[in-house]
Amino acid sequence: MRKLDDKHCKHIKSCIILLDSVTSQSRIEKTERPKICSKCYSTEITKHGFRKLKNGTKRQRYTCKNCNNRFILGENGFSNVTSDPKIISESLNLVMSGMSYRNIARHIETVHQIKISHVSVNNWIKKYTILIKEYVDTLNPELSDVWSLDEMYLNVKNTKKTGKGFHDWLWSIIDPKTRFLIATEVSKKRETKDATKIISSAKRLTINDPNYILTDSLNSYQKPIRDEFENRVAHIKTKSLKDGFVNRPIERYHNEIRERLKARRGLGNDESAQTFSEFLKINHNFVKPHEGLDGKTPAQAANIDLKLGQDKYLDLIKQAGSSKPNFVNNLGKRIKKISIVNEGDCIKVIPTGWIDKSIWREINDILRLHEFSWLSNGKDSCWMKLLS
Repeated sequence: MRKLDDKHCKHIKSCIILLDSVTSQSRIEKTERPKICSKCYSTEITKHGFRKLKNGTKRQRYTCKNCNNRFILGENGFSNVTSDPKIISESLNLVMSGMSYRNIARHIETVHQIKISHVSVNNWIKKYTILIKEYVDTLNPELSDVWSLDEMYLNVKNTKKTGKGFHDWLWSIIDPKTRFLIATEVSKKRETKDATKIISSAKRLTINDPNYILTDSLNSYQKPIRDEFENRVAHIKTKSLKDGFVNRPIERYHNEIRERLKARRGLGNDESAQTFSEFLKINHNFVKPHEGLDGKTPAQAANIDLKLGQDKYLDLIKQAGSSKPNFVNNLGKRIKKISIVNEGDCIKVIPTGWIDKSIWREINDILRLHEFSWLSNGKDSCWMKLLS
């Protein structure tokens, strides 16, 4: 707020106050999320100041009258960070371009005049890889009847020494037709139990079993494939040079990883290796378009169209942040028509006024799906759900 000069008349002072008010309001982050308590789902909340982001934007704080919970309603997936969501998504894109975390921090400060730490970039990778992974693992891709399975060497700095060096092994399974990466795992060795883990993971993430699995001649594959699929799947062993590179899709993906890891000079430890492999999987399936798929991503080729915009990481995080199944997310904008009261042992949903019949039916259907029961009590009638 600017300091008012006593020489100004009351009209000029009023204009200055109005201009400052408009400017202040424009800095408040806009969000379409329902204004309810994040802990008890009550709509009885009050405004409680702001959290200021690094770019100067203000994010509204709230306090719940029912449980005294203080919370922030920022964009889905970004409520608990003080950085601009677009800065975070840009950092994730730069990681996939091959830049180091320190160079990304320098780039953000140079271009946007916002100072961040390379540690923040690393923390964003960990946080949003977990968030997006939990979301995309619930999706069901439409795949062909062939799996392509292979492993590659990973240079890892702070890990237990194995053989002659410090390294892990990255296992990947891909659908050759859609290029969709089904599963990825990191292990210390290339033994039968390690091959079993990646095959079990892929089986859990898909609806239908394949008819064929392509691998190289590593003996560790034979028993897990036979045991997991009870001899119902044909195991085809290949030698790339001799058999005409029939396992090319998985080899191509692993070569892309090798290119990205050249600038990094190895990964930090076993945990960061697994996180980075999952992040690579997300980028490969949902972010990067492939020329062999006419510019589509593997997810789109597998009939998973999340309708992501130009900034795919930003949209992925928003969708992942709003994907947890609860009645509030399902109600969406209809929540403006009702009041939610948490009484400790139950949650009550009460209409705040007249509701259009079609909208009321939608609300009824949603609440029934979430195990609410209609309590008929005259003017005090409401939807109620007992809490265990």
